[in-house]
Formats: sequence, C-alpha cells, structure tokens
Amino acid sequence: MYLLLDIGNTREKAALFSAGTLSPLPELSADRLQRLPVKAVYFACVASDRRLNDLKVSLGLDHLPWHQVSSQAHAFGVTNCYEQPQLLGVDRWLALLGAQQLFARRSLMIVDAGTALTIDWLDEAGMHQGGWIMPGLRLQQQSVVQQTAKVFNRELLEAKIIPGIDTVSCLQNGCLAAVIGAIRQGWSLNQAEQLILTGGDALYLKPQLADLALTTEPLLIFQGLARYIDP
Repeated sequence: MYLLLDIGNTREKAALFSAGTLSPLPELSADRLQRLPVKAVYFACVASDRRLNDLKVSLGLDHLPWHQVSSQAHAFGVTNCYEQPQLLGVDRWLALLGAQQLFARRSLMIVDAGTALTIDWLDEAGMHQGGWIMPGLRLQQQSVVQQTAKVFNRELLEAKIIPGIDTVSCLQNGCLAAVIGAIRQGWSLNQAEQLILTGGDALYLKPQLADLALTTEPLLIFQGLARYIDP
C-alpha cells in the first residue's frame, strides 16, 4: 500500500493506492496512517520544504521513503508542450498523465475546477496542446468582493445561469456564467473526443455541461501520481 499526497500551501489531499486500486483518504491523521501497511509516500508539492518536513513528522511517517514527483518533458507516453517543462504546474502535469491513462489514444480536454480553473488539451498521440489558467468560481467571487465597496456575498453557493435579482445572485450567477462560458469556449476552440472534469467544483459545474461528452474523475491527479509508483 502506498500513500499519495497532493500538498498545497494551506492543505493536503490524500489517497491510498493498493493492488492497482485508488481510494480517497478524506481524513489525513497520524493515528489512522500508522495502522496501515504503508510502504512509501509519493507526493506532489508546491509548499515550502519546512512545511513538507513538518508534515512528515506530524503524520509519523518520516521513517518511510518519500518520493517527490515534478513536471517532466516526457513521461508515460505524454509530452509536455512547455519550453521549460518544469514550469508546468505539477497538478496539471499529473492530470495529463491520469487522463491519458484512462482515455488512451483519444483527444482530451481536461478541466480542473479548483481555486484556479485550468484547462488543458491533450491529443490522441499524448501531445500536450497547451492550456488556460484563470480564477476559479469562488476566487472570482472573492476578488470582486475584496476589490469593491458595495458588493457582498454569502457562503452558500446557489448560482444559476440566469440574470440575478439581487447583489448576491448577480455576483454568483455572473461568476458561474464566466466559468461555464470559458469551458464552452475552450470546447468550441479545440473540440476533443472527451471532456474530463476534476477538482473541488467539478460536481457543481457538471450539470451545466451535461450536453458535452463529459466525465468526472475526482481522483484524476492521483491517477497520474500513481503511475510513478515503483513496486
């Protein structure tokens, strides 16, 4: 069994990989992990070395091998289009690897709907065709609220693609329309055989894209990370 980690600056996401099967790990606690037969940790990290070391100690796993994965020019039949491949965000790189494994020899549009919304295209030969980065649904809303004096929001997200009738619905509906509009524009610009949706807002956005060739893959990044495991 292997522990897979996606380590951000403020939080970590985790999954377990055993006998070819991925399973999410919603609670990352030392008590639980120390009862599991974890052989090694494979991780992607955008946080500082200090945060990484603190995590190793707090999880009680500093005695295990830790293998960091970074973006590459080429791996597992996927070719990175960046001139400086190491500058492609590792989450995007792992999403490309996961998508190519799940949908081999198909042209793909991969949408990761998290804090940032990223869109990447991968052709049937595994060539990365480039992508977009933009603020995600909640980040757009936060930006408007923080930069204006009389626009406010609420925690509950109830956006719809219709005109708003008060400040909150105008803000939420407008940001949803911007995100969905960007995804649809991307689909029209470089239509693929399959649209793959992942990230924290994936299930919220899915109903707005139901007419497209859409699948949701919540563990897509971990699917890519698991390809690096060397049993």
